[in-house]
Amino acid sequence: MTGPSTPGNPIATARSTRGLRQFPHWRLSIAFALIFAIMWFGGLELRGLFIPDEGRYAEIPREMLATGDWVTPRLNDLKYFEKPPLQYWTTAVIFKIFGEDEWTARLWSALTGFLAALALVGTVARLHSARAGWLAGLMLASSWGYFLAGQYVTLDMGLTCFLTCALCTFLLAQQDHVTPTKTHLYMLATWTALGLAVLSKGPIALILPGLAVAGYTLVTRSTTILRRLYPLTGLPLLLIIVAPWFIAVQIRNPEFFHFFFVHEHLERFSTAEHQRLGPWWYFIPIGLLGMMPWTPAVLAAITRAGKRAWIMPAGTFDTEKFLLVWIAVIFLFFSVSQSKLPAYVLPAFPALAWLATLTLMEQKRHLLAYSAAALAAAGAVFLIALGTLPYWENALPPAFQAQEVFYWLRWAAVALLAGSIPIWWLNRQKHLLGAMATAAIVSLTFWHLMFAILYEIDETYSSEQLIEHLAGDQRAFLPDIPFYSIDMFDHSVPFYLKRPITLVEYKGELAPGIAAEPEKYIKSLAAFKQRWADDTQAFAIMSPATYQSLRDAQLPMLVVGRDVKRVIVARRPFTPEPVDSTTVR
Repeated sequence: MTGPSTPGNPIATARSTRGLRQFPHWRLSIAFALIFAIMWFGGLELRGLFIPDEGRYAEIPREMLATGDWVTPRLNDLKYFEKPPLQYWTTAVIFKIFGEDEWTARLWSALTGFLAALALVGTVARLHSARAGWLAGLMLASSWGYFLAGQYVTLDMGLTCFLTCALCTFLLAQQDHVTPTKTHLYMLATWTALGLAVLSKGPIALILPGLAVAGYTLVTRSTTILRRLYPLTGLPLLLIIVAPWFIAVQIRNPEFFHFFFVHEHLERFSTAEHQRLGPWWYFIPIGLLGMMPWTPAVLAAITRAGKRAWIMPAGTFDTEKFLLVWIAVIFLFFSVSQSKLPAYVLPAFPALAWLATLTLMEQKRHLLAYSAAALAAAGAVFLIALGTLPYWENALPPAFQAQEVFYWLRWAAVALLAGSIPIWWLNRQKHLLGAMATAAIVSLTFWHLMFAILYEIDETYSSEQLIEHLAGDQRAFLPDIPFYSIDMFDHSVPFYLKRPITLVEYKGELAPGIAAEPEKYIKSLAAFKQRWADDTQAFAIMSPATYQSLRDAQLPMLVVGRDVKRVIVARRPFTPEPVDSTTVR
């Protein structure tokens, strides 16, 4: 990628963009950047925390901050070793500075998603052109799957961020014209990013890059890339970042290594224990839909990069070929896995955006017309579905039948249809940036309208409104009075109560923690009934079916809150009082 005639260098990129209008005035660029940042960060608090992931990954750092134990992660006051602690640490710090709510719980995912997009901007700008860099970052940040991951509390965005930083610095280090000193510095940055990725989600952060390097070496039949890894300085740096927590948590918890490495990673990959199965093609539609509205450019980019990857001179590092290998490794690895979730392939999205940007800039503006058509088609499908509503409305859950839901759905459909028109027109006028910026804003507007629907059906996926009605906003709910959860565990309940609850006849993913501390668990309904009878005051949360069963058994209880999925009862009447949340464990 170093010669003046290669497709990836600044000269070639400048030639390929003749006939396309350049950036608008800098004031317009700043205005758009501000609008995009507001849309990226502005909606984080407008809906309750989803169960299970958002409730889980908000509650663990809340407990970490409350207990002062930054080594052993706990969920509902039980040991929880499924993932490393970096996101827990950073979110706990955010809670300490800004308080505990939905916005701060989601802030780490949003920040890391934004940082990865900026890393892509800088790297593509350095290897191609500033214009290509900004377009690639815009494409990545506005792709549907990536944007949604940045608005949701999950560990996958933190992993994606640091893997993207590692990919970017690695590619900068591998360029043939870079001096050995700079190569070494870039690789030290790569090893640092990999260490942070390991602390974000575990060994997968080393497995994927390792497979990509091995795959590229096999494809090119060249070991040049291996001589630029600097493992003698990089591996010690990675261990300095990663080893302290792993050693400390193992010393305190002898069961950690087996559970974390064998049960949580090896068995999850090789067995169907977690019931996250999917066909071999599971991630193909996920990738295509997740890269909307840029899917046409992504498909063209993969074809383009695949064709030209084989014409590079032997011994020359080919950035686009490595990006292809990177994408293929991620998709193939998780396709083979017996545990599949949509966000697993998120680390491939930056590479897809990179290749798609280069394709768009090579006079392939018609691909944006296809993007506009795809958005219009999606909007039309929404409107048609709403038009046929009388024929299938009764099949929807009750919460989804609210008129407010259909109101926001109509506006979301209109946003896609109306937004496709300026995209098409700007593309016809050869305003590449204008067309892409409009597509980005239309996509984010669409999803914010969809988020409004989530607010309307909050009780179907979160306990936020139920608990805040019971305890009041920003209150820690009666920390010294027993609070039971019967035959269920809603991950958002401890976060909103700001205290753990006692599980009854339910273990789920907390089974290992219960095995380590069985005294914090009630194994039978009979034992709960005896405990309930002995309590002066107590509370319990359960499903409506369980409530009806206990009511039929004449268990003394008063309903103090309920929604479509949960019922909260008290042993006796009560009046909640504000409690200092800093004293609650």
